[in-house]
Amino acid sequence: MDQFKEQLVLVSNKTPYNMAKALMMVFFVIAMFFLVLGGAVFSIVFFVVSGAIWYLKRYFYVEYEYALTNGEIDIDAIYEMKKRKRQVTFNLKEVALLAPKDSDAYRDFSNKPTKIIKSIPTGNTERVYVAILTEGLTRAQIEFVPNKAFIDACFIFNPKAIKKNL
Repeated sequence: MDQFKEQLVLVSNKTPYNMAKALMMVFFVIAMFFLVLGGAVFSIVFFVVSGAIWYLKRYFYVEYEYALTNGEIDIDAIYEMKKRKRQVTFNLKEVALLAPKDSDAYRDFSNKPTKIIKSIPTGNTERVYVAILTEGLTRAQIEFVPNKAFIDACFIFNPKAIKKNL
């Protein structure tokens, strides 16, 4: 029987994103104002600033989706609820440790990989877990915020590495 579990972690603090959207519109209106008045240089400058904010605002609203399918975890970043980008895919058999970041099991783990992949939305208040990958192609620490049901589903595939009751 196939095992499938999915979790979507939403952004809890939308203030920076909303401020960037408002600032982008203000700069666009100012650019249009200067364009009407004939100030082409100022208009171009404000259009460029507005365009830069338009491009950068997507990084202020990033949601994460964790999907577990038959022992393989896919972590996707979703920008502005529009564009999905795969951050990492790994098999739970490659995980040496999956434990809370504030646990003794994580602190006592020796030879941690230096590469850290953060899959945590801004404003997160949930408990952060770390999956340490030491086997396979990727050597990394993956920080994410799974719920209890997701951890329980992971436990089925690698009970020795998953520390869920800490």
